[in-house]
Amino acid sequence: MKIKPSDFAILRTEILRIHSRSPAAAGEYERAGHSHKRFRWDLLWATGLRIGDGIGTQGDVNIYAYANDDHIDTALRAILGADYPSTESTQ
Repeated sequence: MKIKPSDFAILRTEILRIHSRSPAAAGEYERAGHSHKRFRWDLLWATGLRIGDGIGTQGDVNIYAYANDDHIDTALRAILGADYPSTESTQ
């Protein structure tokens, strides 16, 4: 995974904080026909974290200075683990 451990720790803390408020949300997304990726990114959005590049856009984490959305999604999959499948069966 390309995400730095310090940034991953921040993502993990915030994602799990939001996810713990509504652990049934993953099933609700699946029943509504939303993709797993949509669920992961909506969780990230719900955290309120600002993801910047550290140059023009400062964020709470400056992941875009060294990674892209694919790397962020890999981190989100690692964080959610068994709580929501990482395979994209409903893209």
